Amino acid sequence: MLGFIIAEAVAIIVLLLAGTLIVTARAVDSRVVMALNVVMFAAAGGVATIPIFFFALAPILPRSKR
Repeated sequence: MLGFIIAEAVAIIVLLLAGTLIVTARAVDSRVVMALNVVMFAAAGGVATIPIFFFALAPILPRSKR
């Protein structure tokens, strides 16, 4: 559970930092804007897929003999 919280927090922080830089920075070079957009979309994809990897693909526990 701690690994999930750390991974999700890092992904959200990267998403917020990239989004903030895109909105506040007035980049002259279009390559910088494109790179920030790619980072932001990759972080958004990470935020969406991290819960799937941690909870949907969890190992199946053996049944009790009761």
